[in-house]
Amino acid sequence: MTKYINTNGEVYNGRYVEVDGKRYISPSRAKLIKLGYKEVVVEQPPTDDSEQEILELKRLLAESDYKAIKYAEGWISDEDYAAVKAQRQAWRARINALEGGGA
Repeated sequence: MTKYINTNGEVYNGRYVEVDGKRYISPSRAKLIKLGYKEVVVEQPPTDDSEQEILELKRLLAESDYKAIKYAEGWISDEDYAAVKAQRQAWRARINALEGGGA
């Protein structure tokens, strides 16, 4: 989870920020940084085993993204990508099952 914190320790509330008496409604990431907010990544520990498994599966998907991109760009053949594609589909199916969702 990403949070934005300014030099006064104030955390962006997700709706608006006030700087020097001026209110900015739903500012973009770039605007928050320009206004002096810093991006802080806050890792939240998983609350159960299924959340931990989901995080691991999403990490595996992210690590194999470059192969999917190479395939999409034509650098990997259908034959060479088939195993990677099947594994990625299995990972996504498992994530959906753990999250209680469909495809």
